Amino acid sequence: MPPISGRRLPPGSGLRLLVTGDGGAFRLDVGTGARTPVTGPPGDPLVWGMRGGSRELLVATRPDSSAAGGLYVLRGATARRLGDALFAFAAADGRGVWALQRVKGERCRLRLLDFEGEALRPALPFACAAAPSQDTPRGLLARDDGAGLTRLLDGTTGEEVFSARDLHAVTRDLALVSDAEGPALVDVGSGSSVHLDWPATEGQPSRTAVSPDGRRIAMWFADPAWPGPRQYLDVQVLDLATRAWTRLPSMPVPASLKTTSMAWTGDGRLVLAGRFVTTSGVLPAESDYAAHLVAWRPGEAELSPTRIELPPGALATLSP
Repeated sequence: MPPISGRRLPPGSGLRLLVTGDGGAFRLDVGTGARTPVTGPPGDPLVWGMRGGSRELLVATRPDSSAAGGLYVLRGATARRLGDALFAFAAADGRGVWALQRVKGERCRLRLLDFEGEALRPALPFACAAAPSQDTPRGLLARDDGAGLTRLLDGTTGEEVFSARDLHAVTRDLALVSDAEGPALVDVGSGSSVHLDWPATEGQPSRTAVSPDGRRIAMWFADPAWPGPRQYLDVQVLDLATRAWTRLPSMPVPASLKTTSMAWTGDGRLVLAGRFVTTSGVLPAESDYAAHLVAWRPGEAELSPTRIELPPGALATLSP
């Protein structure tokens, strides 16, 4: 696999990243390289960031996953605590954040909080290990490993709306699912489905991100060791109107999967941020990896990558 390539990201991209890791949290202005440290963050050793609508959030977890960590919202460059959380994820409508909190033993509750820490609706009870982990325009996604299913749950009642063996992404109307026969688009309301073909790739379907207009689903096709020890990353975008897959230019590429993120901007660009291999060698050295931000707008013939400076092991997520 050749390394990632394209036309350098031009000045004035307006892109910022929230970076978390052992060195603390900071914002990175991609265009200027300026860093703004986040003050007042938690002292817990494991901290990761995410977007919640127009806000940035930090979740602090402890090495003992059974112990409660903390959920924080950034006010400017200051982290303000919203409450306890074993885990948290952003509300799909951008107006709050879901926090999973332990009640007792293996009993948990899932609370939808606003950015002041106030509950927006009554909490939903769940077994801690079976709680949802993602919000969508049609409800909450929860993995049921015992049944081998992913369930779509009503966000108000917690009742099941829909389920599938592999439920990859949900828009306002459609769910992208797959089973032994391949992928399909299912109308969540009527249950009608249209079967698709997987695109040509050596990777397995993994992470997804739905575009802000709900028209496209970006999907990772990844392999943690192909041909080894390099990791294979192939990003392809499904247009829900045409049902056609588009492989991003320069893909597939060797990359560090655990330290790379993917998100859409509000103006319709797809952004990757993480560590990519910069040589064609099958056995890359640590010095052959470099952190990049990569932007692409549907229809463009080239990626727009630019090198960024990240601490070792850091995770960068797109800021609003």
